[in-house]
Amino acid sequence: MPFIGNKPSAVPLTSADIADSIITSAKIVDATITNSDVASSIITGQTAETSIAGGDSVLIYDDSAAALRKMTRTNFFTAEPAFNVWKNTSQTITTNTDTKITFSDEEFDTNSNFASSTFTPTVEGYYQINASANFSNETVTWERATIYIYKNGSHYKRASLNNTSGTTDINDLTFCISTVVFMNGTTDYLEVFGRETAGGTCVVVGNADKRTSFSGCFLRIT
Repeated sequence: MPFIGNKPSAVPLTSADIADSIITSAKIVDATITNSDVASSIITGQTAETSIAGGDSVLIYDDSAAALRKMTRTNFFTAEPAFNVWKNTSQTITTNTDTKITFSDEEFDTNSNFASSTFTPTVEGYYQINASANFSNETVTWERATIYIYKNGSHYKRASLNNTSGTTDINDLTFCISTVVFMNGTTDYLEVFGRETAGGTCVVVGNADKRTSFSGCFLRIT
């Protein structure tokens, strides 16, 4: 380009010389900007995050589209329900009758999925479930005592003890059961039931010792 007078010295452009939105991706030749052209402080020099909010975004590489995508924290994480409850007052179990065991006290219920002594998780997946019941009644001669985990109103798992002699009274017997169960995240629900066979009524003990309890936690998605 012709010019009059002295040849001007070359001066690098600065951001002040370039109007906003003038340089677009269409004006940049592919693969011309490399790692060496980008200051390392562009990310590492920024304020470090100590926590990630649900709406914060992260970059991922979409291999199928060969493109960068952004996703929010909410896209990566789902709620992981967990609960732990126990019985603080005793309850009568009628002989030869499956009786739902009620739980009055919660230690935690992380996703508000436990209500009316029933666990109804809203996240589909596999769950570790545990239950215990303390049976006691020194005046009852019994044949069998059982604790059940019910799923959707029916027997799912059980633990029981048979009294083969038919003479020993129920006195401070604690039954425990543990299992893994798939829950669909919408309609599936779990409860704990107790049963005493033969004899008369017995009591499921509730107290601060938490001998009668019900707990569970999310393990993994399907």
